Amino acid sequence: MTIVETAPKQGRLARASAVLIAVIAVLVALDDLVHGITVSTGRVLIALGGAEGRLPLSALPQLLQADLREGTTGYLTDAPWGLRLLAASPAAIHAVTVLWAALVLTGILRYIAGAKPFEAPAISGWRHLAFILVIGGALQGLADTFAVFEIAHLSTESMFTGKHLLGADYSGIGVNIPQWPILLIVLGIVAGSIAAAFRAGARLQEEALGVV
Repeated sequence: MTIVETAPKQGRLARASAVLIAVIAVLVALDDLVHGITVSTGRVLIALGGAEGRLPLSALPQLLQADLREGTTGYLTDAPWGLRLLAASPAAIHAVTVLWAALVLTGILRYIAGAKPFEAPAISGWRHLAFILVIGGALQGLADTFAVFEIAHLSTESMFTGKHLLGADYSGIGVNIPQWPILLIVLGIVAGSIAAAFRAGARLQEEALGVV
């Protein structure tokens, strides 16, 4: 009786988890989208009451500070458009990674809800999830690293040549260290381990059925 009752409960839990994962993924992606738009355009989405809509250069996620020389002005909108897109690319990659991973994971949970965790599509889903998280995390980290080095290069060149390659005359630029999504990559490795475990479980199940 207990086993019979447990299966429907596990199915309901898996379906509820799938809904929760989908909602969280959409919210995270929306946050990334807003962040990417503001960085790439150099402006806040909504400026009320005549407030200044342009963002400072320090709004770039790769910067810790950007101090303008006394008596000068400068905004993120003055920076090269390509640089702004590069700085916003990690957020875009993160959004795609999270949405894609959530789509695959909800598919896996449907098999778990149907008490079919060892089916080939479910095991394949774990492998795909591992690939998405590891590759997506690596691409996000590489994009942020490239953006950090490009900003540092332009800042250094501006200092030695006197050209305002960041769009304005800055007396000091503080560049952040590259941000790598370690959690995403670790979760990808975990998903790969789960795929291996479920594959072994599927083989044991086949052997047990063969014995019967």
